[in-house]
Amino acid sequence: MSFINVARYPKINLINIDFNYLGLEDEIDQKNIDLKITDEVIVKDYDENFVYLTFIRKVFFNPEMFYNILVELNVIYELNEDFADDLNMDNLEKEIEEDRVILAPVLEKVSLLIGNITNIDDDLTIITPPFFQKDE
Repeated sequence: MSFINVARYPKINLINIDFNYLGLEDEIDQKNIDLKITDEVIVKDYDENFVYLTFIRKVFFNPEMFYNILVELNVIYELNEDFADDLNMDNLEKEIEEDRVILAPVLEKVSLLIGNITNIDDDLTIITPPFFQKDE
């Protein structure tokens, strides 16, 4: 059973980009720098035709240096009519949690966007993986 129609490409809109340049420390111990990527999906609402999501990706370093990035997208997926009787918020959230392939178009866009944003920096271009990144 799939509530979300993955055969139809979702409508994706950029809501927010927050890019904070932090700079470089004078002495960098490359062995101790960790790139951190976290993703979050929030099911905002749904109706009989669509589900409305917010997708957030954060990119930062530990220790804090270089830059912090937050990208927030609005995503609208078409729903399959066949399963309308079982449609509710819990079932939609469960489907997205269990089948991350649903998010492939969103993850491709956010990865490309972050790559383009960081490409302007001669010091460090980041290509984030087009896969869902869970909080550690």
